[in-house]
Amino acid sequence: MKIWTKLSPSTSSSSQQTYTPRTQPSTTPALGRPTALRERSRERPLLGSIGDGKRRRLSLGEWLRGHPFSCWVLFPTLLAGLYLFLVASPQYLSESRFTVRSQMPRAAASNVGGEMLGSAGFITSPENIAAVKDFLMSYDAINRIRDRIDLLEVFRPSFADPVFRLWWEKPTAERLRSFYRWQVSADIDASTMITILRVWTFRPEDSREISRRLLSLGEELVNEMNFNVREEALRASRIELQRAEERLMNAQTAVTLFRQESQSLDPSQSSGIAVGTIGQLESDAARARSDLQALQAFARPNNPQIQNLRNRIAALDAQAREERQRLAMAGSGITEQLATFTRLQGEVDLASQQLSGARIASDRAAGDAQRQQIFLLRVVEPNLAERSLFPLPYWATLYVFLSLSLLYGLAWLMLAGMREHAR
Repeated sequence: MKIWTKLSPSTSSSSQQTYTPRTQPSTTPALGRPTALRERSRERPLLGSIGDGKRRRLSLGEWLRGHPFSCWVLFPTLLAGLYLFLVASPQYLSESRFTVRSQMPRAAASNVGGEMLGSAGFITSPENIAAVKDFLMSYDAINRIRDRIDLLEVFRPSFADPVFRLWWEKPTAERLRSFYRWQVSADIDASTMITILRVWTFRPEDSREISRRLLSLGEELVNEMNFNVREEALRASRIELQRAEERLMNAQTAVTLFRQESQSLDPSQSSGIAVGTIGQLESDAARARSDLQALQAFARPNNPQIQNLRNRIAALDAQAREERQRLAMAGSGITEQLATFTRLQGEVDLASQQLSGARIASDRAAGDAQRQQIFLLRVVEPNLAERSLFPLPYWATLYVFLSLSLLYGLAWLMLAGMREHAR
């Protein structure tokens, strides 16, 4: 590059006084060609001289102020290029892909075929995919990785350059997690719901090993989620079954106590017997009245048979009234006993139905627990890189140059506008 200088006002006036255009006639005596050239060079002042023609060197600050583009764009680009080409250590990428699927909800069908169709398929589970992704980027994942892999040795090897490696020998958990997120990424493809896991390290074996470890941790998390889901389902079914059993036991106990208090095994049968007895008594009383009327038609009033029939009719009527009173007696009557027994027996029937449903649900939950509700499906296994993909020195240098040029242009436009506004 060339370094251009400016002439001072005295230098400009001096050059105007000493310089003579070629069109004017010369008053100096004729000289030879070399001599004329030397004289002409003595008459002209040096570029960058001041006043009397003495040479002056520009300071670094003056030169930088005179060449801002070189200062802020070219030199940083040159330094970045030299570092990327000569110093920066290559990094290797290991990429893998996975997705998380969950069991399709059971179809609401009463037949066996509907249940088989409802529980046969699996669907993509966005919430579970997001849960696995967040876990892989969390402190728990880092701690579990460090149980088997020395992340400090992986992220800070002795041969790595000082800029792109981990800066701290003993980093805090927050700094290690920040650098971990710089080297490891998990992105979800919204169209396919497949998670793309990328791991960058300074050795291809380390990248593949960390990627494998992360996939194993994702599978462990999914297994834990399955275990929790199964335990929750079984726990709920057990609680429901226990409630149904307790309800049935209480209902049966209440029926037993009622039978002991009422001294009747089945009030419905007792009421049927009582109604039958009353009917039989009324039938006998009606037959005795008919006989009495027939006897009174031809016998004397003081006939002993007439008195016997009257006494029998009175006894039958009294017994029928007693049976009716016992049937409808308040508190201990057969009617109230029958109502109470019916209510208690209905509670027993409802408790039995609830217990049957709880047992079916418990058996179904136990069957579902045997199947995996959620599972991690590996789409692409971690690869072993053969060529470094970071940093790409050519593209990185071009990127630095374009970025600095853009920033320089924006800054120049802002300063030009401020100067124009100041004027």
